Amino acid sequence: MSVLLYATAEKGPGERLRAVVKTFVPEKNIELLATIQSLSDRLREPKDAEDVAILLAANRDELGEFLSVSDLLSDLRIILVLPDREDETVAKGHTLKPRFLSYGDSNFIDVAAVLSKMLASED
Repeated sequence: MSVLLYATAEKGPGERLRAVVKTFVPEKNIELLATIQSLSDRLREPKDAEDVAILLAANRDELGEFLSVSDLLSDLRIILVLPDREDETVAKGHTLKPRFLSYGDSNFIDVAAVLSKMLASED
C-alpha cells in the first residue's frame, strides 16, 4: 500500500499534512508529489487497490488541475483537502468522489482519523 501525498506548499498546510501522514504511514510507503505533472505521471503507473491519494489543493486553480486528471484518480481512495469552504469549491471537490473532505485551515486530526481507519481496514 502506498500513500500518494500531493502538497505543493512546503510551509503551512502542506507541512502540517505531511507531519500527520508520517505519524501513521512508514516513510517508505509515502510518495510525495508536488506538481500536477508528477501526480499525473505517477497515476499512469500501476496502482495497488489499497493505495490512498491525499490531495491538498492550495487554491481553486489547483483543485481545477485535480479535476483535469480525475479519470486517473478514479481507482484510488481519495482524501481531499480543499482550500476553502465555499459552496462552489465543495461542489467541485465532490466531483472527485473523495472518501473524505477536509480543509486547509484544519489541524488534520480528522484526516489522521480517516487515514487510520483506512489503514486498519487492510489488516
